[in-house]
Amino acid sequence: MQTLRQSGSAIPTSAGSYTGKMTPIALILVSMFTASNAQADLRVTPPQSIARNVEFDPQFLNMGNAQEMDLSRFANGSNALPGHYKVAIYLNRTALLNADVEFKSREDKTVYPCLTPKIVGSIDFNTDRIPASLLKAIKGGEQCIDLTQEIPAAQVVFDSNEQRLDIQLPQAYVNTLARGTVNPALWDSGVPAGILGYNINAYSSQSNGNDSKSLYAGINAGVNIGAWYARHNGAYSWADGGQKKYTTLNTYMQRDIPVLQGRALIGESNTNGLIFDTLPFSGVQLSSDERMLPESLRGYAPDIRGIARTAARVTVTQGGQIIYERTVSPGEFIINDLYPTGYGGNLDVTIHEADGSEQNFTVPFASVAQLLRPGTHRYSVTMGKLRNDFIDDDPALYQATYQRGLTNIVTGYGGVQASQDYHALQLGAAVGTFVGAFSADVTQARTHLPANSGGTQSGQSYQLGYSKVISETNSSLSLAAYRFSTEGFMDYLTAMNTREAVRQGFPASSVGRAKNRVTLTAGQGLPGDWGQFYISSSLQNYWNREGNDTQYQMGYSNRYKSLSYGLSVNRSQSAYGSTQNNYLLSFSFPLGRRDSSHTPNIRVQLNRDSNGNMREQTALSGTAGAGNQFSYSASAMNSNNGGGASGALNAQYRSQATAVSASYGAGENYQSQGLGLNGTMVAHPGGVTLTPYNGETFAVVEAKGAEGARVSSYPGVHIDSHGYAIVPYLNPYQMNDVSIDPKGTASNVELDNTAQKVAPHAGAVVMLKYTTKKGWPVLINATFEDQPVPFGASVQDEKGNNVGAVGQGGQIYARVSSERGKLNVIWGDGSHMACQVGYVLMPQPKGQKASAVQTFTSLCQQASNNNVPKELASRSASGSPSGS
Repeated sequence: MQTLRQSGSAIPTSAGSYTGKMTPIALILVSMFTASNAQADLRVTPPQSIARNVEFDPQFLNMGNAQEMDLSRFANGSNALPGHYKVAIYLNRTALLNADVEFKSREDKTVYPCLTPKIVGSIDFNTDRIPASLLKAIKGGEQCIDLTQEIPAAQVVFDSNEQRLDIQLPQAYVNTLARGTVNPALWDSGVPAGILGYNINAYSSQSNGNDSKSLYAGINAGVNIGAWYARHNGAYSWADGGQKKYTTLNTYMQRDIPVLQGRALIGESNTNGLIFDTLPFSGVQLSSDERMLPESLRGYAPDIRGIARTAARVTVTQGGQIIYERTVSPGEFIINDLYPTGYGGNLDVTIHEADGSEQNFTVPFASVAQLLRPGTHRYSVTMGKLRNDFIDDDPALYQATYQRGLTNIVTGYGGVQASQDYHALQLGAAVGTFVGAFSADVTQARTHLPANSGGTQSGQSYQLGYSKVISETNSSLSLAAYRFSTEGFMDYLTAMNTREAVRQGFPASSVGRAKNRVTLTAGQGLPGDWGQFYISSSLQNYWNREGNDTQYQMGYSNRYKSLSYGLSVNRSQSAYGSTQNNYLLSFSFPLGRRDSSHTPNIRVQLNRDSNGNMREQTALSGTAGAGNQFSYSASAMNSNNGGGASGALNAQYRSQATAVSASYGAGENYQSQGLGLNGTMVAHPGGVTLTPYNGETFAVVEAKGAEGARVSSYPGVHIDSHGYAIVPYLNPYQMNDVSIDPKGTASNVELDNTAQKVAPHAGAVVMLKYTTKKGWPVLINATFEDQPVPFGASVQDEKGNNVGAVGQGGQIYARVSSERGKLNVIWGDGSHMACQVGYVLMPQPKGQKASAVQTFTSLCQQASNNNVPKELASRSASGSPSGS
C-alpha cells in the first residue's frame, strides 16, 4: 500500500489553504484502490502517466450499502479535489509565484490545475522550443491552460499538505536560471507604513568627585508610500555641561528600478566606495544593488575589536559623523553589526572609559580586488554636494563609477570625479589567476589652488590589490591596498580640505598628503589541532609630514575540548609620535554542558598595556528564558598602578515590544550606570505594532484570533492581543519563509495556513495575512436507516463547504463554526443519497478551557430537496465544494 501523509481537517500550508479542506479519509480511500499490478498515483500528473480506471472493492469494508457509494472520483488518482486553492508555484524547484489556482475535473474525472495566462506567462520559456499553440493560448488570454496537454513532457505535481504546486519542465523548454533566482514579478513593495527605530542609551559616571552624564538617542525613521520609501537617520547627543545637539546623518527618498537592477535616491546619503573612497553627499544618485541578483551571482563593513578597561561607551565615527554607539562590559569586545556605510573610508573608534579616560584607534576600511562574473556589472552615478561639517562652502560632487566582468577572469572598472577646481579619472582592472586575485588601477587628479598656495597641483596615484585563499593550507591573504601617490596628487576629500584651509588663511601644507599606504590582512590555520594565527596591519606616510601612522594586530586562537584560548597584540602609532600597545591573553569555557542553551560561560582575561598597567578580569555570561529573552553578564577585575578592584553587571530583557538593557560598574574612586532601550515601532494599515528588533525590511503578520502564537524563530516575536506581529531581518529580493507556531493559541482557533513565502523590496513593510477560523472539533457517531452512514461520504456544512468525511463505523470528524447547526452527508447523486445530522454543542463554563473534541451520537435524517439542492449533491459526488 502506498505511504500517505495524514492531513487533518485544517491543513498547515506554505501558501494558503484549500477552501473545502482535505481529510484523512479521502486519502485512505485512495490508498485502498487496487488494480492489476498498479497503484493510484497521488500526483496531479498528465492523464497518460497515471494508473487508469482502478477499482475499489467495497466488500473489503463489509458495507451493506456499498453498491450505492459513488467512488469514481478516486478511480484515476490525485490527492486534490476540484476547487480553488491558494498555492505556492515552483518551476523546476525554484519559486515562481503565489497564486489562487482552480483545480478542474477532466471527463475521466482526473483533476488538473487550471493555469491562467498570467501564471504560465511568468515562466521564462525558450520561445523557439515551446509549441505555437501554447504561445497563442498565452497571448490570447485563455481562461484555462492545461500545461500537461500543451507540453506532454511536462509534469505538474501538487502537494496538498504543503499547498505547493511543482511544475517540472525539460530544460530545453525554459531559459536557464541561476540558483536562487526570484522572479522580479514576485518582489513585494509592501503596504503603506511608518517606521520608527530607536536606540537610546543613557550613561552616567562618578569619578574623583566629578559627575558625568550623557544621553545618546539614535533614530531610524521612515515612511513607505507605494514603491517610494522615505528615510531619516539621526541622533541626539546630550552631555551634562557639554554639547547638546541633534545631528542628521541623512534624509532621503528612494525607489527601486528593477529593470536596471538598481535604485534611484534623492536626498542625503553616501557613495558606495567601490572605486573612490566613501563620501557623504546631498543630491541624487542612481546605483545598482547587488542584492537584486540571486545569491549565486553576488560577488562589507569590517568587524571592530577592542579592549575596554571599564564599563565603557564605544563610539564609531566615519568622516566625522557618529554612525554607531554602544555600552560595553570591561574586557575585549567586538562590534560586527554596523549598518553598511560603503566600502572605503576608515572608521575612527573612541572608547569613553568610566574613569574619564579615552582610548582612540582607527580601523582600516578599504575595498579589495573586485572580480565580477562575465556580463555582470555594478554602476553608480551621483550628482550633488559634499556634506562635511568642517568644510563651509559645500563643494559640488559629481561622480560616476562602473565595473563590468569582461571575461571569466578579467573585470574592468573605472570612474570620474569632478568639482569646482578639481577633476579625477581612474581606470583599472582585476584579474583572477591560480595564484590569487589581483587588481591594479591608476588615478589622475588635478587640483586648482590659488597661485600663492601652490597653484595647480597634478599627480597620479597607483594602487595594487591582492587576495588569495589557499584551502589546502587553510591560509588566507588579502593585501587590500598598496597605494603610492605622487607629491601633486590629492584625492577628493584632501583637495576639498586643502581648499578650505587656504580659504581660512592656513598654508596648503597644513593638510597631510598621503605618499604610501599599505593595508594587510592575513590568516593561517596551523596543522593538526594547533589553532589559528592572524595578522592585520596598516601603514601610511605623508609627503608633507614627518612620521608614519602605523597600526597592527596579531593574534593566535585555539581550542582544547571545551576550553577556548587566545593571545592578541595590538599596537598603534600616530605620525605625531604617540604609541600605544595592548597585550591580551584570554580563556573561556562553559560551566556545564555546551549543548545546553542556558549553560553560562566563563571568560578569563589578562591584559597589559604599554604604560605598564596590568588588569586581570573574570566574566560570567549567559542567557535565560524559554526563548532566550534574558541575557546577563557579571565581571570582576583587578588593576595595578592604583586601579584597584572593580566590577560590572549587565542585563538585557527582550520583551515582545522592546529590548531593555541595564549596566552598573564600580571601582576604586568611580562608579557608572547605564540604561538602554532598543526596538522599532511600525505603523501599518492594521494599527501600530512594536518589536524589540531594529532592521531595514519587515513583515507584518496578521493572524486575528491567534494571540500568543509564536512567529518565525526570533525570541519575543508573538502574535499580540490585536492579532499582529513584526518579523525583522527579511532578506530583500529573496524568498523568506515566515511561519506561525499555533502552540499557545486557544483550542477553538484554527489556522488555514501556518507558513508563507515573501520576497520584499529592500526597506519594504510587507503584510502577510493568515486566515483563522474559530470552530469546535466534533466526533459524531451517525446512523442512517439503522446502519452507519456510508464510509467515505462527504460531509459539508450548511454553506456547502467540505468540513470532513465519514470514517469507518459511520464516524464523522469535523470542525464546526456554530454552536448548533446541521451537517450534510452526501454519498451519491440525488437527495435520496444524502442525509442531515443535527448537532448542539455542550455549553462551556465561563473561564474554563474548551474541550478538545466533543463526542456524541446522532441520527442522520433523510434530506429533502429543500435542504440539499440537487446541484449541491451533484457537485459533492465529484468532491467540489459549493463555496468554490
